[in-house]
Amino acid sequence: MADLAGSLRERVAVVTGGSRGIGAAVAIGLAEAGAKVLVTSRTEGGCQDVVATIRGRGGEAAEAVADLADPESADRVVQAAVERWGGLHALVNNGGLLKPHFVQKITTQELDQLLTVNFLGPFAFCQAALPHLQADGGSIVNMSALSATRGQAGMGAYAASKAAMLAMTRTMAREWGPLGVRVNAVVPGAVATDMILPRDPEKVPPFLEQMGAKVALGRIAVPDDLVGPTVFLAGSASAYVTGQCLFVDGGAFE
Repeated sequence: MADLAGSLRERVAVVTGGSRGIGAAVAIGLAEAGAKVLVTSRTEGGCQDVVATIRGRGGEAAEAVADLADPESADRVVQAAVERWGGLHALVNNGGLLKPHFVQKITTQELDQLLTVNFLGPFAFCQAALPHLQADGGSIVNMSALSATRGQAGMGAYAASKAAMLAMTRTMAREWGPLGVRVNAVVPGAVATDMILPRDPEKVPPFLEQMGAKVALGRIAVPDDLVGPTVFLAGSASAYVTGQCLFVDGGAFE
């Protein structure tokens, strides 16, 4: 983090899905890089621990309720950040939903839910943030997934929603670059969060070993592995980077 410490100084960032896992790590990382961070989750009080951690380290942070299934959340959250700190300079669309299911078993309702939360919600946040990001050369970082770029059994609907995120990233980068707004995506491989880890603690070590065997670096990611790439794309260190999909997968080959 030392090399990126000044890249977001006096900047304002919004992180969706920031109560745990990747979102929590990224919110803390943005604050350590100098940003004032509005951290969101679906429930009131869901981000208290993250906000407390940031403040305990001398940073500025607040929390807000944002349900990605509710398009009105985007306008409300963006406005809250602007009113609190006077502007918005970075948006990290991290919040999402994972529902593994084989294609032949996916219901229309499930597909609609995944597309709403993983694509339409972030899309609404991008639209709401644009006028404020445009005012001061801001950045959007969309969190996609490796399954968006390769076939993976049981992940069809999730992969489709995350692939839509990549297409959106490239198109927005082309359209909004002339406005001074950069749009990039981070594409993680498997990350050791409660979204994918077995609930039975005894099954966790063999699961990690099995998954790590499919990665060149010999392990799957932990949330902190996503911090550096996200902070880089959100801040001034990547001022000439847009429309890119940065793979952070440890060299996954399966």
